[in-house]
Amino acid sequence: MLDVNAANQYSAGESFNALLPILKRAGLEQVLSICELSGGLSNHNYKITTPTGRYVLRVNADAADSFCSRQQERFYWQQLAQAKLAPALLWVSEDERYYLSDFIESDLIESDFIESDLIESAVASAAESAAIEHNVIDSERFQRKRFIHWPALERQTSSADFVLGQSSLGILYHGYSQQACLNPELRLIPIQQDKHPNSAARLLLELLLQLRELPTGPYAISITEQWQEYHQQMLAYQASLALTHDWSERVAKLLGIQIDIKHWCNDLAACLIKPQFCHRDLNPHNLLLKNNRLYCIDFEYATASHPLCELAVVLATHALTPAQQNELVTQYLSQHPYVTSHAVAAVPAAIDMYWVFACYWALLMAAQTEASRSADYLAWFDCFWPLITQES
Repeated sequence: MLDVNAANQYSAGESFNALLPILKRAGLEQVLSICELSGGLSNHNYKITTPTGRYVLRVNADAADSFCSRQQERFYWQQLAQAKLAPALLWVSEDERYYLSDFIESDLIESDFIESDLIESAVASAAESAAIEHNVIDSERFQRKRFIHWPALERQTSSADFVLGQSSLGILYHGYSQQACLNPELRLIPIQQDKHPNSAARLLLELLLQLRELPTGPYAISITEQWQEYHQQMLAYQASLALTHDWSERVAKLLGIQIDIKHWCNDLAACLIKPQFCHRDLNPHNLLLKNNRLYCIDFEYATASHPLCELAVVLATHALTPAQQNELVTQYLSQHPYVTSHAVAAVPAAIDMYWVFACYWALLMAAQTEASRSADYLAWFDCFWPLITQES
């Protein structure tokens, strides 16, 4: 029987009466509660509790079907579940609209460095550090512990933010060109770890190294091919649909940076030796922490692609200090078998391309949804757009 309070727990995205038959088809007849899980810009996720277990029911958005092959998504989901890097996929509806998987209760991460402080000042000043060591100032702010959910690590970081942070450590990026790749100042430089770190960078590195060892599977797309695919979809909608002026204005913005996008794609192609498996959306909302290891969810964009895809998403979406970012880049790219030794210089370009793809995604989703939701996706475009480097 359903708990009497459960009627207040499910989302407006799917009516309760509509979900029960779906769950019955999945083999769940005694449902105790249904509640919507946070996160998800397109799909809806629900936590399902029964007398024998807890599960996640995902309701796939129709608009997202234009971005991914459900067969491809399931292939990689099952591959990662077998590698113990994702929850088990238990059932898929005949129309591929509903997925049922195991529910993983995510642990909290202990943070010795307060994320709000991190946003205000990425690293403590030398004067503060010296004062702490000599007990000149109250060190309690730096010593207290805080436990947070992994999504609390979310922070939008542009390539300019990344470069500025690395410059504060004495690492200089003079551009993304191949000529800049030859600059000795761009070599990988390990930096002493933060005085007050959390374990996020270590956990992310462990996951990235595990993911790159997985088989690539039968699917692949390059960064250039992804850009061209999104771009052609956008132009097709522009030609065939009577879209709003607001949508067209944002299309014009993307059209205005096509030369920059081509340069970033060329820089990334120049340092690629071989594609590897990539999740391609490792933002904090798609990661679960359990027993001191990370698990991935949402495989709509998983495929074989450029190794810097994985690194760029993590750098662009996680609140890491410059030293943590440097450690992640250094360790991930050190003797990486699928990119050249000059790949470090293309990291800013990879971050820019992540935000470029985010803008394309927002426009394509807006073009396929009703007016009320379309405005939400245009708002996401406006959030992502300032994070792209404007070089032209």
